[in-house]
Amino acid sequence: MKKPPPVTEFVRFPITAGVAMLAMFVTVLDAAGRSIQQLVMSVRAFEGEPWRLVTSALPHADALHLIFNVAWLWTLGTMLEERFGSFRLLGLVLLFAAGSAAAEYATFIGGIGLSGVVYGLFGLAWVLDRADARMRGTVNARATQLFVGWFFLCIATTVFDVWRVANVAHGVGALLGVLTGLVITGGLRVAQRSAPVRASAGVAILLVLAASGAGATVLRPRVNFSKDAGAESVRLGNEAFDAENYDEAIARYRRAVELSPKSEIAWYNLGLAHGRKGELDDAARAYTQAVALAPEDGGIRRILEETERLRARAAEFPFDEDVELEHDAGP
Repeated sequence: MKKPPPVTEFVRFPITAGVAMLAMFVTVLDAAGRSIQQLVMSVRAFEGEPWRLVTSALPHADALHLIFNVAWLWTLGTMLEERFGSFRLLGLVLLFAAGSAAAEYATFIGGIGLSGVVYGLFGLAWVLDRADARMRGTVNARATQLFVGWFFLCIATTVFDVWRVANVAHGVGALLGVLTGLVITGGLRVAQRSAPVRASAGVAILLVLAASGAGATVLRPRVNFSKDAGAESVRLGNEAFDAENYDEAIARYRRAVELSPKSEIAWYNLGLAHGRKGELDDAARAYTQAVALAPEDGGIRRILEETERLRARAAEFPFDEDVELEHDAGP
């Protein structure tokens, strides 16, 4: 494998060096207790804050996570930046970051770190090593074994709850990298039918991005595997509830129960928001679901009984507006 240039030559590689320094800066800020919530992946990425799809790659969980990613970013990024130029490498980084982040958010709760980008650069370099004479020796067998082995090791640590890793981001990043390599080279070896390969790979990239985007938005309740998928919507619903924006709170809580239908907190808070609006039928239905999920919780049961009494009162005295519940949203 080609030896990367010394770090002292960072000025020759503004994108590789810039991304690495940003990752270190943001990770240090996070470790120092400064809020980086505006940078991490969230549903808000699809509500006017699209930069989260890219900036979520900057923070890292710990020093080991950061060192591993920055070291491989430098190793692979400098070679690719020298080959394609800074502008094209920037486009590749944005592609791999956004595509892998959307896919991870679609299937689980989203992740942090440059791993999706690094796996994308690895997939691209792996193809170029085999199809571009100028890139021979970029990725050798040992590096390939390391990346493949690390991929499956991370899956194992996640399955056994040792270390939660954004494995989908790794896989989709690598897939996008390989497909991008095929678009550039037309195949793993020189062939006359390179144009169809390029076209097919280009269509495949668009399909991966479209599937990731759809999975992260309209299809997320169907494709998400995390039991905590609705927690983010509960938090955003609580913020809207505290601001007395009950319509937004209801929309957030409804999304939460879509994603996590067995979350009694989401159903309970949905009932509260409907209760604050005087929508007692909807409140009672939500509380009934919460009670079914947490039958041992006497507090929720009492609120359901109180709601039923208010419904009866509203039916008897339909012009009485004093029927809203006075409880705070749950965690």
